[in-house]
Amino acid sequence: MPENGKPTSDQSQKKDRLKIGQGSDGKGKTRVRLRPVALGNIPWGIQAPVDLYINKGKELSLLFRKDQGLSSDAYVEISKVTDRLYYDKEADVNWQTLVESNLSAILDSPLPTEGKAAVAYGSAARQTQQIFSEFNEEGYEVANTTVEAINKLMDEPGTMESFFQLTVHDYYTYTHSVHVYIYSSMLTRAIIGDENEKLLKDLGVGFLLHDIGKKDISPAILNKKGKLDDDEWEEIKKHPTTGYDLLSKVSGGLTEEVTQIVLQHHEKIDGTGYPKGAKDSDIGRFGRICCIADVYDALTTKRSYKEAMSKMTAFTIMQDSPGHFDEKLLARFIRLAVPYLE
Repeated sequence: MPENGKPTSDQSQKKDRLKIGQGSDGKGKTRVRLRPVALGNIPWGIQAPVDLYINKGKELSLLFRKDQGLSSDAYVEISKVTDRLYYDKEADVNWQTLVESNLSAILDSPLPTEGKAAVAYGSAARQTQQIFSEFNEEGYEVANTTVEAINKLMDEPGTMESFFQLTVHDYYTYTHSVHVYIYSSMLTRAIIGDENEKLLKDLGVGFLLHDIGKKDISPAILNKKGKLDDDEWEEIKKHPTTGYDLLSKVSGGLTEEVTQIVLQHHEKIDGTGYPKGAKDSDIGRFGRICCIADVYDALTTKRSYKEAMSKMTAFTIMQDSPGHFDEKLLARFIRLAVPYLE
C-alpha cells in the first residue's frame, strides 16, 4: 500500500477485495457490514480514520487503509466514478466532527474547487441544522465561523458553479438557508464587490439565518401538504419578527442593516408582503436581495405540497410577478445564475 495518499491500484488490492453480503465461511472471507459516507463528508487532507472502500458492483475494493493520507489527487480520481465511499458499520468514527475541526485546513488545501465546495456545503447544512435546533450565543458564533470559511472559498474561480450543482431539490429548512445564503451572496458580491470582508461576513450571517424565526414553529405547520388555515398562516407570518428579535439580542451584535435582512425578506416592493407591509425604499437592498434568493429556492425545490420547478420556469414566474421584487436586482440575479444552470 503506497504512503502517498493515492488510492491503491486494482492490481495490488485484489487480495483486499471483499464480496458484498458474503459472510465468513472458514475460507478466509470476511463479512463487512457497510455504511456509506459522501465524499463531501470526508476530511480530505488528513489521515483516514478507518479503512475506506469503494463499491464496484458486487465487490468492495479497498482504497485507503486506516491512517493513510486522504490526498487531493485521490478525490479527483474517485469523484469521477462515485460520490461516496464505504466503511465498516461497526467502526467508531464521527465524520462531522472531523470535517468541522479541519474545515479551514481542508478549504486551504490543494483539493479542487468542486471538492472544497462539496465539503463546505455539507458542513454548512449540518451546522445550520444544529443552529436551528437550539439558537443561542454559541449558535451565532458557529454561523459566523461557517460563513467566514465559505466566504473565503467564494473567492476561488468556479466556486459558484460548484455550489449551484450541489444544491438539493428537496426542501429542508436548513438546506434552504444555505441555498439562500449562497444565492444572496452571489448577487451581493456582484453589486458591492468582495473587498469588505467584514461586511460580507455579517451579511452572510443574516442571509444564512434569515429563517431562524421558524425554529419554534411546529413541523406540522411547516410541512403541511394542504392550504394553511388563518391561524397557521398568522403563525408563519411571525417568523421574520421573531428572527429579528433573536438576532438583535446576540452579544457583539449585528448592524441594523444586517438584521433588517431577517425582518424584511418577505416584504414586497408593492407593499403586499409581511410582516409590516413595507414597500419601495422602505425595504433595504439586502432584504430585497434575500427576498429574490428565498423565492427562487422555494420554487426550485420540492416541498410537501408541490414538486420542484425548473430554474427557467422559476425565473419566468418571478419576472411575471410585478411589484413583488426589485426588478433591477432580479434581472441581475438571473444574468448571474443562467450560466450555472444545468
